[in-house]
Amino acid sequence: MVQGWTISQWRDHMLGLKSSEGLSFLLDHLSTLSSDDPAWIQIATPSLITSQWENLQKLPKAKDLPLYGVPCVVKDNIDVAGFNSTAACPAYSYLAAEDAVVVDHIKKAGAIVLGKSNLDQFATGLVGTRSPYGKVPNAFSPNHVSGGSSSGSASTVARGIAPFSFGTDTAGSGRVPAGLNNIIGLKPSLGLLSCTGVIPACRSLDTVSIFALVLADAQLVFSIVAKYDPRDGFSRALPENPLTTFGPSPRFAIPDKPLWYNDTQNPELYEKALDNFKQIGVELVPNSFDILYKLAACLYEGPWVAERYAAISDFIKEHKEDMDPVVREIILKAENFSAEDAFKYEYLRKNILRQVEIQFADVDGFIVPTCPLVPSFEDIAKEPIACNSKQGTYTNFVNLSDLSALAIPVGFRKDGLPFGVTLISRKFNDYALLDLAEKFLSPKERLLGNSNAVIAKNEDRLIPGLPKPAPTVRVSVVGAHLKGMPLHYQLEDAKAVFVEKTSTSPNYKLYALAGTVPAKPGLRKVASGGVSIEIETYDIPVENFGKFVSLIPGPLGIGSVELASGEIVKGFICEESGYSDPAAVDISHFGGWRKYIESTKTASVKRPFDKVLIANRGEIAVRILKTLKKMKINSVSVYSASDRYAPHALEADEAIFLEGDTAAETYLSIEKIIAAAKKTNAQAIIPGYGFLSENADFAEACEKNSIVFVGPSASVINSMGLKHSARAIAEKAKVPLVPGTGLLASLEETVAAAKKIEYPVMLKSTAGGGGIGLQRCNNEEELVAAYDSVRRLGQQFFNDSGVFLERFIDNSRHVEVQIFGDGRGGAISLGERDCSLQRRNQKVIEETPGPFIPEKVRMALRQSAESLARTMKYKCAGTVEFIYDSVREEFYFLEVNTRLQVEHPVTEEVTGLDLVEWMLLVAADTPPDFSQKIEIKGASMEARLYAENPAKDFNPSPGQITNVSFPDDARIDTWISKGSEVSANYDPMIAKIIVYGKDRNEALDKLIKALDETSVGGIVTNIDYLRAIARTSFFRSGDVYTRVLDTFSYKPNAVEVTAPGSYTTVQDYPGRKLLWHIGVPPSGPMDDYAFRMANRLVGNHSNAPGIECTLMGPTFLFHRDGVAAVCGGEAKVTIDDEPVSMWRPIQIRSGQKLSVGKLTSGCRSYIAIRGGIDVPEYLGSRSTFALGNMGGFNGRILKFGDVIFLGDESVKACEIPAPVSEPVEPSTAVIPRYPKTWKIGVMAGPHTSPDFFLPQSIETFLSSEWKVHYNSNRFGVRLIGPKPEWARKDGGEAGLHPSNAHDYVYAIGALNFTGDEPVILTCDGPSLGGFVCPVTVVEAEMWKVGQLKPGDMIQFVLVDFQGALQLKKAYDDVIENLKDAVPENLVLSIQSKLEDPVLYRSEAKDGIPKIVYRQAGDRYILVEYGDNVLDLRMPYRVYRLTQLVFKNYTTGVIEMSPGVRSVLIEFNGAKTSQKKLLDTLIKYENELVFDDNWTVPCRRIRLPMAFEDSKTLAAVQRYQETIRSKAPWLPNNVDFLQKVNQLDSRDKIKDLMYRAQFLVLGVGDVFLGAPCAVPLDPRDRLVGTKYNPSRTFTPEGTVGLGGMYMCIYGMDSPGGYQLIGRTIPIWDKLVLGQQDRPWLVDPFDIIEYYPISEEELDKLSEEVKHGRYTIDITQSVFNHGEYCKWMEENKTSIDEYQKHVMEGTEEIAKLIQVANDELEQSSMSNAIEDEDFGEDAVMVYGEVAGRFWKGLVQPGDKVVKGQGLIVVEAMKTEMTVTAPQDGEVLKVCHKSGDFVEAGDLVAVLK
Repeated sequence: MVQGWTISQWRDHMLGLKSSEGLSFLLDHLSTLSSDDPAWIQIATPSLITSQWENLQKLPKAKDLPLYGVPCVVKDNIDVAGFNSTAACPAYSYLAAEDAVVVDHIKKAGAIVLGKSNLDQFATGLVGTRSPYGKVPNAFSPNHVSGGSSSGSASTVARGIAPFSFGTDTAGSGRVPAGLNNIIGLKPSLGLLSCTGVIPACRSLDTVSIFALVLADAQLVFSIVAKYDPRDGFSRALPENPLTTFGPSPRFAIPDKPLWYNDTQNPELYEKALDNFKQIGVELVPNSFDILYKLAACLYEGPWVAERYAAISDFIKEHKEDMDPVVREIILKAENFSAEDAFKYEYLRKNILRQVEIQFADVDGFIVPTCPLVPSFEDIAKEPIACNSKQGTYTNFVNLSDLSALAIPVGFRKDGLPFGVTLISRKFNDYALLDLAEKFLSPKERLLGNSNAVIAKNEDRLIPGLPKPAPTVRVSVVGAHLKGMPLHYQLEDAKAVFVEKTSTSPNYKLYALAGTVPAKPGLRKVASGGVSIEIETYDIPVENFGKFVSLIPGPLGIGSVELASGEIVKGFICEESGYSDPAAVDISHFGGWRKYIESTKTASVKRPFDKVLIANRGEIAVRILKTLKKMKINSVSVYSASDRYAPHALEADEAIFLEGDTAAETYLSIEKIIAAAKKTNAQAIIPGYGFLSENADFAEACEKNSIVFVGPSASVINSMGLKHSARAIAEKAKVPLVPGTGLLASLEETVAAAKKIEYPVMLKSTAGGGGIGLQRCNNEEELVAAYDSVRRLGQQFFNDSGVFLERFIDNSRHVEVQIFGDGRGGAISLGERDCSLQRRNQKVIEETPGPFIPEKVRMALRQSAESLARTMKYKCAGTVEFIYDSVREEFYFLEVNTRLQVEHPVTEEVTGLDLVEWMLLVAADTPPDFSQKIEIKGASMEARLYAENPAKDFNPSPGQITNVSFPDDARIDTWISKGSEVSANYDPMIAKIIVYGKDRNEALDKLIKALDETSVGGIVTNIDYLRAIARTSFFRSGDVYTRVLDTFSYKPNAVEVTAPGSYTTVQDYPGRKLLWHIGVPPSGPMDDYAFRMANRLVGNHSNAPGIECTLMGPTFLFHRDGVAAVCGGEAKVTIDDEPVSMWRPIQIRSGQKLSVGKLTSGCRSYIAIRGGIDVPEYLGSRSTFALGNMGGFNGRILKFGDVIFLGDESVKACEIPAPVSEPVEPSTAVIPRYPKTWKIGVMAGPHTSPDFFLPQSIETFLSSEWKVHYNSNRFGVRLIGPKPEWARKDGGEAGLHPSNAHDYVYAIGALNFTGDEPVILTCDGPSLGGFVCPVTVVEAEMWKVGQLKPGDMIQFVLVDFQGALQLKKAYDDVIENLKDAVPENLVLSIQSKLEDPVLYRSEAKDGIPKIVYRQAGDRYILVEYGDNVLDLRMPYRVYRLTQLVFKNYTTGVIEMSPGVRSVLIEFNGAKTSQKKLLDTLIKYENELVFDDNWTVPCRRIRLPMAFEDSKTLAAVQRYQETIRSKAPWLPNNVDFLQKVNQLDSRDKIKDLMYRAQFLVLGVGDVFLGAPCAVPLDPRDRLVGTKYNPSRTFTPEGTVGLGGMYMCIYGMDSPGGYQLIGRTIPIWDKLVLGQQDRPWLVDPFDIIEYYPISEEELDKLSEEVKHGRYTIDITQSVFNHGEYCKWMEENKTSIDEYQKHVMEGTEEIAKLIQVANDELEQSSMSNAIEDEDFGEDAVMVYGEVAGRFWKGLVQPGDKVVKGQGLIVVEAMKTEMTVTAPQDGEVLKVCHKSGDFVEAGDLVAVLK
């Protein structure tokens, strides 16, 4: 059955068939359709198909028709000749004598109608359930509706049965089914598609609609059928020059309060879609849609339902009982309306439309959810009419408003169901909507419907040239006709279409003309002294051009204008009388009319300063920068070493490095900051808050250096900073004071004063702040104990030990008033803020106005603050803080903060003021008018987001931000973005989340929403704590006081790691897919059976992340009640030390600890926690690839103290799929055994005998038992066993060893011979390599590989492809039903004989090289081209095959991963058989015939490289010291290559590296986008070998040579290439640089190096990591024909070079063999000599095989039971061997690097 073909694929296929074959193909396709499918009402008979085909063949030039042989489906209320038309009502049925006009159009274009589709009866409904022919299910779920009324038409397209279909749309039936089925739904402008032959629903609002899989098909069909029909009274012609684009920056309205009717998943996808629209340049304008909802209600509540009655009035009178009861009920509502009602509602509609026109005049259209719900059949049964009505929320108003619309898919919900949005615009903008949709959809790869077909990235493109444009005149406009300008409407009236925003050539001047209304400029071309002027160009239809010109007044006219591109167009020019007028002003220097107009708006505002230095960092520095830019004041930032790439340093006009990193060295250094200001000639310094903002010495230093300090004077800072003097000033200003004292001289005086005041009291440091130096004392004893401590803190932090006392007021609130003073006694208050919500005296959430403060108290607060400011002649911004006793309604002075407060944004939100701007104006002695009345409107709240771990007592959480997402509808003051480094040196606040509402309740609702939508990855923040607080009843009620959080019980939705285990990571299933071709491994669980089972037991979604434990499990402290399951290898599992069962759901209470002990069988266990682990997605998965530092929990294994948050479906920012079922107890039969000897199923291939191995070697391999090597891990499982017998002496050009092959992509599970050592490549392994693989573990058996541990034995069992699929299904069935026995031994019953892994072989023939298709397990096929030599035609053939496979949407193909002369094809065996896919691929091969004259797009990438830098040399030295002390390539790799290649100087290697052009043939050679590249000049290709064994460490960016191949290491990783030097990082993990992906290179790119010093390289590398370096990349083309000519011209010297290099290669091979033999001898374990330790000796033995890494004790040390003795490295895991009892160490039996077997003696105690 053909599935998911587009029109072009169908047409291309049909054109390739003979006429008879084409008919047979259609009939075969027809035979796959079932009348039991509820999507159909009628399926065409073979005779109907035959007659349509025969009619098609009779058409002139039939094969030129755009729809030749393309099948389609028609909704059964549209006539098709020969079919009955039923409108889903059998009693209404009639045989159609002729085609509806739209059907006639498509038949004449070549289409074949397959049948008539089901619908809601008489096209009445949006649900797809109102039909006697059955309920049409959603294409993705049998339990959910497909949407109506065009349900069947949408379903057939979504399932790939036909590439397009017709529906009809009155209220949304052409859009809702599209949204619910993941397809395109084009709802044309009314009248463009004829409705002749269509059974009407609501005639004045009906249109035929189009469903399609891809945009181009919708566009093509629309262009065919959008024709005027004189027989249809509602038909309208498409304008000759319709709008085809909204331009680069369209404006679309979105609902400010979308209606979701309690759905929680669709809103998330809608917000993501809106983010994507913003990324393509769409400006989104939130607006109230209430007026549109009102209009929508008219459709069914008003008399339009009478139109439905009128359409079938005769029928309904006679056949009322034959109708669907719901449909009947709806249509009979018509009897309730009169003619009068019809007119009333039409008047209402017109009035509403006028309001809509005004309200949305400045937008191009709307972007709305296609429908708010995804109803199930059960939902519809409960509320058939209400649910239908809700589905029409965003559709019902469209046709009533005469708008065009296009529904497009945007993604999938967590439950797997699709969601879509609809683009809506004015009538006749259908093509422009398609253009916008193309920009949105094209950058993405996406599934087509549910057809299993996928359209590749950048392939969802429209057909160029549709519609064929009418003749136009291109006109440039320069002034009042620009977008948004007063006369732009004249262009709209002329039907002009925007082309582009550009500029003139630099030969023009622009003048502001005198006396023009509206103001207009004049454009003048000059011979010299001109500039480029900004313009816009439009295409005006020729027929409208004359009218447009007639509106142009003198002295303007239309002439010729030269664009920057050199193109000459018509445009506005000016007569001499205009620009020579003395009143005309030359404004050319503005570069355009817009900038000139902007300048006139701000010209009257004088800048208070020309240049201001910001003495701060973080969010406040960024906040201040915004105001400086707004005021056009030049900015100067200062920064520390940590902040070199912080936004305040990068975005300022100038930035000065302060030499240092700590606060004391930098932001607190008065000397350095003053020097920076003087160096940059800054006139003023603004300090923000914190650091030096309240430092009187700093203010004084500014004054001494004639620099304005933007703040109060030093004397005011001093007097307010000392709290005793502040109290005195407050008292003078008659501000109420808390009973207290002045400065106290001694403890005795303090004790005496406390008795007078009465306990409790607050002992305060006079210079304290920020909660430091405050202590509550409830009695004399506490006061005496606190006295010295508070004095010491004051001295330590503020250099002042003075203290005083105040009475402590229980349950007081902290209320502060924002003030400004002009320094001359003038002052103003800007309202109060309530900051009572504090944790340890640090504010958490602030708000304004203060809740529930009586108005008289509020006024008194403000008056007191103003009085205080006037009394001390305060200057600039400040805050007067009060203690408020809400019981007594009294307030008392607390202190004055002589600076801007952190929480100042809430004041700005309710006043509309910019407080930073006010500060600058006051500082410049040009203050605002303080007599003005400041009105406080609405309410605002601010939550402080900190890099603190609330589950760990709010410890700081520094690190790199890996992802960050903030809500769009909140103000965010922040300094962080993806890639930001949060330093431990500074305050941990990273953002402030500020919201505004019309009142407090609305503000709080918005705050909760904003917090739920906030997500920060890479570090732990207090966001969960903020969410918890915002939802408390006490905060909602406003019942807060400064100590309320002391009693708040916060329980994070998290678990805490109290013991990490040996190698514990977060993984998800199936891991990171579709990136194998660029060297990103899938990761995921090593044992996917146990992992999936654990998720299944707790009810999690299959994609929910869980925990993988290796050898020793972790201990988790649960902070909330939870459910977990532990599956996998057997281990002791406990809850608070009480044993619990594995393979069962476990109920865990808050505060309990789940512990997973040491595994006693198997290697790995898995922990699933209900809800899943909440970690960010990276490259499509949440799995950890620790070596690549990606995914999982910060890209690493878990450590002690980590706090891991769990998924919470109630939080919008959480993207972890929600649980799908309740926890369940399985049968014990599902628990597998974990033996010491394993039987593992493999398939032969890709490389066996006789090509690579001798036949007896393969027999030995299969009959032998293999031992698992200690050095086995997630990268691969190494095996020990018999040596292979090779069928060849070497790898030819690929290498000196017979295991060598030209680099190709490995299959997951392939058993790879690295030299003579086999290793099973697993889920973290490398993708691209150069070693052969005789067998591949089948997918279903990989779980066993995941449970192998050192010392286990394996015997491999051969299975065939069908057996592998049987195994996979058996395991999947067990996981699904939890009853069947685990089929671990099924492999033995289905084993097969050794089969030839070569599936297809074709010798070379004309234009086609030798082709070999090799089996590589049950999910891969390896395609090899040519012989085992380098031939650039082979990678080109790979490139072309890949294009063909994806262009044709080849069924089942998942990924194509190219190698040097090969490509690995991953496929889904459940969707296509191996043979079927093979047949398809062979067909493609026969199409790929080409000569040597081909070209391919490429890029030239120039990279800096430091030759033999210190890090490169250190990696070689480290290898020599820790792995292999002697080898031919040691001690220096360059010397080795010089010797091997018989070069007379090592400089020849260096020269080669800077001379060569390296052509990339594969990507991912050593992980993460690492190129496998070869020099284009064969004279630059070297011979050599790789390290054996490999290095364990290679620095990121290292450049290596492996024989002729060059590689760049994308990360710190193992490797085997000979090391040459180092370049910049090529893996941009967070995509901070110039590309939109992490990897740098693609196949056929050309890499060149240029020399650079190591110091320069290190600097550039830092710039690369922070996205600040632009790599030298130029677009190019690789011309193979020219390359062949060059090769032929240089053939003689090339042959001589190759002959020279190959001389002596055999001797070198012998040298390497001897060295390897020595290595094998030296690596044998040394036996421990027998030694008598005495009767009281305690022998300690190793528990696993591994490498002795280090001792933790020395002889003579005393140890206790459980103390670590030594560390053994096994499976890339550090395993600590502990003391079995207390004692003294007598001996440690090994040294670093020794190999230790399980059971070996490792230490002796007594």
